[in-house]
Amino acid sequence: MLRAGGGGPRSRGRQSENLDLCQGPGGGGPGGGRYRRSVLETSLLALLAESTTHGYDLMEQIEALAGDLICIDPGTVYRLLRAMEEQGWVSSSWETPQSGPSRRVYTLNPEGLEALEASARSLAERARALERLANHAAAAANKARQSPSAGGEQRP
Repeated sequence: MLRAGGGGPRSRGRQSENLDLCQGPGGGGPGGGRYRRSVLETSLLALLAESTTHGYDLMEQIEALAGDLICIDPGTVYRLLRAMEEQGWVSSSWETPQSGPSRRVYTLNPEGLEALEASARSLAERARALERLANHAAAAANKARQSPSAGGEQRP
């Protein structure tokens, strides 16, 4: 679901989701906002590597790919697209369809492809670290559940 404005989490009934990139300004911890931005930026670059398109279509594609994991605030998306254009990563032009209003379409530039490759490497490193952490957490929870010394008694 696209949100028209910034703000609170999109939770759809979740009790607690620690890796929710839709949390408030801190994203659940120090640097969370930067992490959310880098994931959104990488998503935009990846989609533009596949085809030239307009902002709203990019938001719909991210929604389809990531579901609730990435909050899609249109203002943030368009600010990122403008910033990427200023950095030379993307270029834009106006498209006038036969019906409907004109819209700005974005194209990935060679500099944007380099940025995408760097972002993909960075996200892959983060994914490996998160997988190690998840495996460690699961093993620790399993060990604690079976250990009488954890909490003084065996857990169900």
